[in-house]
Amino acid sequence: MPQVNVEINGRAYRLSCGPGEEEHVIALSRRIDSHAVKVGKASTPSAEAQMLVMSALMLADELQESEAKVTALTTEVTKLKESGVGGAPDERIAEMEHAVSDMLDKAAAEIEAVAVDLERAV
Repeated sequence: MPQVNVEINGRAYRLSCGPGEEEHVIALSRRIDSHAVKVGKASTPSAEAQMLVMSALMLADELQESEAKVTALTTEVTKLKESGVGGAPDERIAEMEHAVSDMLDKAAAEIEAVAVDLERAV
């Protein structure tokens, strides 16, 4: 199983990931680190755990907002399908459904990565 080195809050972590997921894990860690920077540097292990929890909460908030947008888009697509109004061709609806599906997959992967990082930090 491949391993990557990431840095969050100035601390290095060695993480395992699936084959081909190295760049994705590194990108996710950078996102977590950007939130950690907003929360502030942690000087003790307990402060670091709290900082990581706050970072995870910020990411969860972003995810919740994205999910709300996805829900709104899904509702809109459903209404368009049912009404046949608006002249949206079936191909466009299929593209929108695919985009919504991709957003949900990415959000789930981000949540899982944050959960794994939190487990390792505690």
